[in-house]
Amino acid sequence: MTFQLAPPVPQYPLADKGPALYHALIENLQSIPGVRGAAVCSGIPFGAGNYARHPMITTEASVLPPGTAVPIDWRSVSNGYFDTMRIPLLRGRTFTDADVRTSQLVMVVSQTTAQKFFGDADPIGRTLRPSAKPEIAYTIVGVVGDIRDQALNQQTPTLYYGLQQRGTWPLMDVVVRGDARTDGSAEALLPSIRQRVHDIDAGLALANVNTMDQWLSNSAAQPRLNTVLLSVFASVALLIAAIGIYGVLAYSVNQRTREIGLRMALGATPRSVLQLIVGQGMKVVLIGVGIGLVGGLALGRAVSSLVFGVPIHDPATFSLVAVVLTAVALAACIIPARRAARVDPMVALREE
Repeated sequence: MTFQLAPPVPQYPLADKGPALYHALIENLQSIPGVRGAAVCSGIPFGAGNYARHPMITTEASVLPPGTAVPIDWRSVSNGYFDTMRIPLLRGRTFTDADVRTSQLVMVVSQTTAQKFFGDADPIGRTLRPSAKPEIAYTIVGVVGDIRDQALNQQTPTLYYGLQQRGTWPLMDVVVRGDARTDGSAEALLPSIRQRVHDIDAGLALANVNTMDQWLSNSAAQPRLNTVLLSVFASVALLIAAIGIYGVLAYSVNQRTREIGLRMALGATPRSVLQLIVGQGMKVVLIGVGIGLVGGLALGRAVSSLVFGVPIHDPATFSLVAVVLTAVALAACIIPARRAARVDPMVALREE
């Protein structure tokens, strides 16, 4: 379950009372039965905003030319955020209660961020600096997994500041993870969450209350619509292709009535006529399917933004499409072929 809070800045200054407020809130939320974790972030993935980016540089040995500034998305997060959001720790550590404003400035970076600056070298202990304030150095103490921030098919290089050191924003996201072993859904925790927030400050109101599943579904709405539209167009194209194949073969059979009658008068069986018509029709179909597969491989990148978790050259998808097209074309071939197999040779010759 996620929601946003906007405490009055005069009452809760961002640098000191803001972090203290959220620290107390997290402790209150974690005491709710069935809650596995709670945390605060200045912008959750797929959420309603608070996305910030600033250029970073490093004075350490880097794979980049000296002084190169790289824009990186950043978040201010509380202790326990990575565990609550199930973002894996790959190296080093995350934030602790010892990371306060008077201690060494530290940060946690995503794997892609570390690779952008340091390649495959160990980034722990190295520093990154805001290009606007290069005199301020943040020491990297941990590397976490990459996140998908605003689109499922895009991994976002990210860095994280500790809430106690960086302070809060006027609007912050709060995340609460329930225990899957307890009864009820995430929404079942909402009454208890509202009560714990009001216990801290009765004047605080919850905004943008959603589950992470809802945020994720909302972010995929446009790609989902595009996919549905493409599926409808593809179905119509498949129907038109089937009608076209049937029409061409039906016309061909009608034009070849005398030939088919002669074949059958000379001993051809209905089965051999059926195989002849279907074989000639499917030869063209298979050539078309082959050309289509080559075109699909060539144009795969054009639709890569519409899919997630599926390679653009996925063998299973291409095989399934080829089988479906071939099956539809076969059905379209069989209908006129069966009519040809029922031609009476005497009637056909008499008409000629």
